Amino acid sequence: MSNTLSKAKQYIEEDNLKEALKLARKQHGKDDVESYLSILDLLIEKDYLPALEEKGLYYQYYDETHDNDDYGEKYFDSYLEKQPKSINVLCDKAMSKFNKGNIDESLEYMDNALEKYETYSNIEKPRLSKKEIIMARIELLIKAKRYEEGLKSLSDYENQFGSSQKTDLYKGQLLQKTDKNEEALTYLNKSLQEEETIIALNAKGDALYKLNRYREALKTYEQCIPYENKITDDLELKTNFNYKAAFCCVNLGEDQKAVQYLNKTINMLNEYGRLPKDIEKIYQKCSFEKDRLLRNDDVEDKEFKKTKFLSTKYAIIALAIILILYVILKMKGY
Repeated sequence: MSNTLSKAKQYIEEDNLKEALKLARKQHGKDDVESYLSILDLLIEKDYLPALEEKGLYYQYYDETHDNDDYGEKYFDSYLEKQPKSINVLCDKAMSKFNKGNIDESLEYMDNALEKYETYSNIEKPRLSKKEIIMARIELLIKAKRYEEGLKSLSDYENQFGSSQKTDLYKGQLLQKTDKNEEALTYLNKSLQEEETIIALNAKGDALYKLNRYREALKTYEQCIPYENKITDDLELKTNFNYKAAFCCVNLGEDQKAVQYLNKTINMLNEYGRLPKDIEKIYQKCSFEKDRLLRNDDVEDKEFKKTKFLSTKYAIIALAIILILYVILKMKGY
C-alpha cells in the first residue's frame, strides 16, 4: 500500500473526510489517477457525498472514454437518490444528458435545478447562482441549435439581469442563426468592441456572408485565422470560417485565392478520417468547387505543383537501375 493511500485511510479513520478528499485531488493534480480514484472509492464507502460527485465529475470531464460514454451519470444518480435537492448535481446530470445527446432531458434537469433553487438543501450550497444557471441553460440551447428558444430565453434573462458583453455576443449569434443578420451585426460589433472573440468574429462573418457583403465577410473570416490553433474541440467552427473564406473569394472573382482556402479546408478535413454528415457535405462542396475552378486555365493548384514528379525519361532510367541492382543481388545469392 502506498504512503498516500495509508495517509488517506488514516484521515478517514479519524473522520477527517475533507482532508482525505483534498489529498485525492492533489493526487489527481499529480496525474496519479489510480490513487485519486482509490481514495474516492474509500470515501464513497463511507457515504461521503462530495466524493461521489467528484468521481462523477472525473468521468464527465477527464476520463478519455468518459466511463464508456456514461459521463459520470451513474454517480450523479447515486448522489441524487440520497440528496434529490442538490442543485450542483442536478446541473452535473444535465451535462451528462447533454453529452449523451439527450437535449430535452438535459434541459429538464436544468429547469429542475432552477425550481429547487429557493429550497436547496442546507447540506450544500450551490456552486452556481440562479443567474448563472439560467445562463448555462441558454448556452445549452445554443449548443443544441435551438436558436429561437435560446433567443426567447436570452430576452427573459436580459429583462431580469440586464445586458453584458456575454449577452451581446449570444444575442448577436442567435440573431444571426435565425437570419436576422442586420440586427445581429449591431450586437456582434458591440460585443467585439469589448472583447475580440472567435465566436463573435465567426458569427459576424456569417452575417455579412448572408448579406452578400463578401469583401467584409472575407476580412472578418481572416481575423479568425490567428485563433485557429486554439480550437481543439470544435471542427464545425474551424471548418466554417475556412470554407466560407474560400467562397467569399469565389464570389469576389478571386479564384486563385479561393483555391488556396479550398486546399486548406480539404487538407484539414482529410486529417479527421470519417466526418459528420454536415461536414462531409462541406468537404464534397469544396472538392467540387476546386475541380470547377481548376478547369479555368488562369487558375493553378500551386500546392499540387510543389510535388515533384520524375519525367518519363528519368523514370525509365531509374527503373533500369533498379533492375540491374536486382540482377546483381540475385547473382550474389541474396
